[in-house]
Amino acid sequence: MSRNYTVLLILALAALAGAAGCLSTSFGEVTYSGDALQIHVENAGEPVENAVLQITIMEVSALEQHEAFSEARYIDLEPGENDYTIQADLQPGSYKVFLTVFVGNERRASVIRDLEVTA
Repeated sequence: MSRNYTVLLILALAALAGAAGCLSTSFGEVTYSGDALQIHVENAGEPVENAVLQITIMEVSALEQHEAFSEARYIDLEPGENDYTIQADLQPGSYKVFLTVFVGNERRASVIRDLEVTA
């Protein structure tokens, strides 16, 4: 029995080590003001040039979702807090914001946030 537990422990440690890189980038607050989306990205790792920030905003009404905005852009991630401003014309209402950061072919961070736009 102890051999099985050892193998499971080794597999669990390998999975944690593989996931450790995913924890180096995370999204902070996402706000909308005027005609721009403010996105805060925390980078706990080394600086990264030419990462891709993908933004998709879905308008939520009743039981339906419709794409209101979509954009992908190259960004540079400095260690610490990074702030990005994305121009987007959103009408008052409820939205879901889908954010993803890619470095090369690797997805570093992904999140879905609720967003309320008021007049």
